[in-house]
Amino acid sequence: MKSSKKRKKVSEKILKTLKVPINKHLPLTENEEEVSLRTKEEIIDRIISLAIVAAKAMEAPPEKIDEFIERYKANVLFTAEEKKILLKKNLTQNELIQYSWKLECIWLLLWSVNLVSDMDVPADTCNAEYVFETVFLHSKQELLDKSSLKPTSDILDSLDFIYRAHWAVREAQINHLEVPSSLDEGVVYERHYTLNWLVNYMDQEWEEISTDT
Repeated sequence: MKSSKKRKKVSEKILKTLKVPINKHLPLTENEEEVSLRTKEEIIDRIISLAIVAAKAMEAPPEKIDEFIERYKANVLFTAEEKKILLKKNLTQNELIQYSWKLECIWLLLWSVNLVSDMDVPADTCNAEYVFETVFLHSKQELLDKSSLKPTSDILDSLDFIYRAHWAVREAQINHLEVPSSLDEGVVYERHYTLNWLVNYMDQEWEEISTDT
């Protein structure tokens, strides 16, 4: 079992390779025995709900959104905020941007249940078409059958790395410096948010997740 100290060293080594500043004083992240991951069904449910909301943000036709909600019996899956977004006829520009970014959350969640194989360095946004095809070409049961939860160790490796990468992004923003070119600040934020949800960070639910650095 990998220790938190070892995980930190590995993350810092990768960040150095990417020419990303590191903060040696950032605390260790959780050990495996301290973490209780979300269940596979919780993750699939979150994938479905986020995909439907992201589809609306990408301006899918209203009848298509209604079809997805009916097909996945998704009304019980949405958060209160997501329900508000789905009930709105026209989204603001900020809402369109905010919820289209949820594609990055979906990609991370698909990776966590082995429905996509790659979790690259967070330098570029994911393939939206591939995300929607991976979700909407399958029933919920098919997604459950095809998926398997990644080992806790793999998820904690990703969390430790993104936690330290997010510090570098915020440090650049605070000091009005250029964010390292190997990091996309939006991708980093969405991955950190999603990983914290995955590991039940501070027992927070989806709309309450904090991304402390």
